[in-house]
Amino acid sequence: MTGGTGAEGGGRLDRPLGRGLEDISHLFQSGCRGEAMANEHPSGGSPHHAATSSPAGALLLRRRMSLTRDQFAPLLKEFHGALEEGLTSIDSEIACPPCGQIDLLGLSRSNQLTIIAFNTNADEWLLIRGLGHVDWVTRNMPIIRRLYPSHTIDYSLPPALMLVAPQFSPALRSVARQVRCPTIKWIRYCALESSVGLGIFFERIEGE
Repeated sequence: MTGGTGAEGGGRLDRPLGRGLEDISHLFQSGCRGEAMANEHPSGGSPHHAATSSPAGALLLRRRMSLTRDQFAPLLKEFHGALEEGLTSIDSEIACPPCGQIDLLGLSRSNQLTIIAFNTNADEWLLIRGLGHVDWVTRNMPIIRRLYPSHTIDYSLPPALMLVAPQFSPALRSVARQVRCPTIKWIRYCALESSVGLGIFFERIEGE
């Protein structure tokens, strides 16, 4: 859930996240995605349009937006708690050569390290990048212990991997079924421009 102004690929993003959407975050948290997307056009061409059809006080959801990585990264940092109940953020943009950098490092409610990798399109390499980050963290636990001594991390639990993207291809999900470790959590997001700014809906998906 999010708040901000502008467009979602061009919205709650061009300028560093405003606070306008906090007033409507409950709409996204309460599972209104089905209603909001009911009138959305199939993928392709022009922007998708959706609107809520409720009594006075309802919010107009104008169109689905596309975000760049630079636009989405600060949103993910600010609203990481919407990805999973009890999830807290430890750090972000952690260099782990040769695997690039970890987008976000979190801690689950059960104190399990959670590595969060995101992309703003259906990138088949997202899984490989995330697995590379898990491998780096697993092999460098002494460094993690030194970096985050104030956090209550259960080092007896292997790191979990959370992938965040607007969609995941069937091929990617099929390949991931062969991965026994780490545990992979799939989070799909949808960004919608509203009458007061940009709203983001995060949805945990299971066996699709």
